Amino acid sequence: MGLESSKPPSPASYGPIFSVRGRLYRILDVLGKGAQATVYRCEDQNAAQYAVKVFHFSRFPRSQRSGRARSFVKEARILKHMSKRSRHFVHLFDYEYKRKGKTGYMIMELGNGSLRQYLAGAPLKDTFRRMYWKQIVTILRDLKDANIVHADIKPENLILVNNVLKVTDLGLAFRINPPAQSVMRRKVLGTIDYMAPEVFSHKIGFKSDVWSAGIILYEMTYGRPPFMNIPGKQQKVAVIASKAPISFPSHRNRYLVDCIQRCLQHNDVLRPSAYKLEVHPYTRM
Repeated sequence: MGLESSKPPSPASYGPIFSVRGRLYRILDVLGKGAQATVYRCEDQNAAQYAVKVFHFSRFPRSQRSGRARSFVKEARILKHMSKRSRHFVHLFDYEYKRKGKTGYMIMELGNGSLRQYLAGAPLKDTFRRMYWKQIVTILRDLKDANIVHADIKPENLILVNNVLKVTDLGLAFRINPPAQSVMRRKVLGTIDYMAPEVFSHKIGFKSDVWSAGIILYEMTYGRPPFMNIPGKQQKVAVIASKAPISFPSHRNRYLVDCIQRCLQHNDVLRPSAYKLEVHPYTRM
């Protein structure tokens, strides 16, 4: 769910006014919608513009609301923490959960579009692919340094702010206590095309994020994710979970193909860490 900027609306189309910790904002237009929240462009009283991620917990059954509110606070705290540590996480200016209205708000910086918009079903030019890949590897390293697994790395969750890739959505992110490298989780969550095989067996860790990054590099190289053409959700899950072979069309850059292949090894133990990806010949070139 991107946080990109768009053309300013006319005054007649301005939306409602809301407050976050006593500061007033006005909604201008919709930037994106997800399963959990809607992202709007908004402005404050000084006409400074932001992205606001709005969670309407009243849409969910009463039994789920307290859990979803806790998840909202957890996401905000992780994003606040990561944006202080790394320039590759969208800056969170403020957030608030309003218990009475059963609504949560996150005020964040605007972007210039998501990586998804730049892919557009075609391979990226070499210069842009390498530039974005180096930044994705830095994101993997920053997550590992903070002992955080993102669990949903995909082009829609990477926005560009002045040519800097930034992570926006940490709704599935969680911490791992070292020296553990992965954990077993009760629920299988994520975006199927970018999920590692072990995730469907309830195992997820730092190397699962490496797989997701490898899928993005594959897509930047070949124009689509490797499993995109498999029809039906269940069939696609079955193919990925069964560790079916992945096709790697020939490419003139052997280092690039090697990097993709290493990230997409079915055995997560054999995948390179973020630190090893930093020194891979393709990343260093």
